[in-house]
Amino acid sequence: MKSSKKVLTLVMTALLTFSLVGCASTNKNTTSSSEQTAVDTIKKAGVLKMATGNYAPFEYRDSKTNKIVGYDIDFAQRVAQKIGVKLEVTDMDFTSIIPSVQKGDYDMAIAAMYDTPERRKAVDMSDAYMQTGMVLVTLANNNTYKTLANLNGKRVGVKAGATSEKVANDMKTEKKYTYDVVGYKDTTGCIADLEAGRVDAVVNDQLNQLEINKTDSKVKIVGKPFTSSNLSAAVAKGNSGLLKVINETIVDMKKDGSAQKLYDKWIVGKA
Repeated sequence: MKSSKKVLTLVMTALLTFSLVGCASTNKNTTSSSEQTAVDTIKKAGVLKMATGNYAPFEYRDSKTNKIVGYDIDFAQRVAQKIGVKLEVTDMDFTSIIPSVQKGDYDMAIAAMYDTPERRKAVDMSDAYMQTGMVLVTLANNNTYKTLANLNGKRVGVKAGATSEKVANDMKTEKKYTYDVVGYKDTTGCIADLEAGRVDAVVNDQLNQLEINKTDSKVKIVGKPFTSSNLSAAVAKGNSGLLKVINETIVDMKKDGSAQKLYDKWIVGKA
């Protein structure tokens, strides 16, 4: 009797072990299938839909062709090529980009976006494809404002909804600064009002400001970046398949030197 019970126990243990292994295998296959399904949907549609903004040299409309060009566009083309589909780019207000990806209107967003904890709550972010930081911008002939601390009681322009706005507000709170933060639809509006005297300084992304300075001698960057951040692409929560392709593209571009070529072309201006 004891022998029968022992055999029965061994059989039940074996069945339980097999069941657990089977479940683990099924879960693994389900995850893999889920990842592939997201990319397969894009392949079936024949197009990778991307949301972006207006932020030279990363994305902007060429004055001659009216086509959207820039570093992010060339980067996105590589992602589309890796999948084997065409790239369709739509530019919009920066504040609309993340919601449009969340709703599924677009597969991904690449728009010189800082990888922040707040954004990671709303979407999934890729590995960094570039690093940058926030800088203070003043009129070229102004030697009074060297840091945000010098701007108490003044007006500081930022791009609404962008990291520049968050950084300016966070530093104001943390350091007890008393400047007013003025939001604009885009960076060109900030700079235009700086030159017109409607704001006293601007907080802007270093790479974007370097691009502006190539053709605008009326403004300058003061000091070094006072933040450091990664630029990343965004996809809807759970879209691990497309995220994997984007990350693989970033690795490929660094290995084959094309990332540096794009940097020289769009950021440095050597092309």
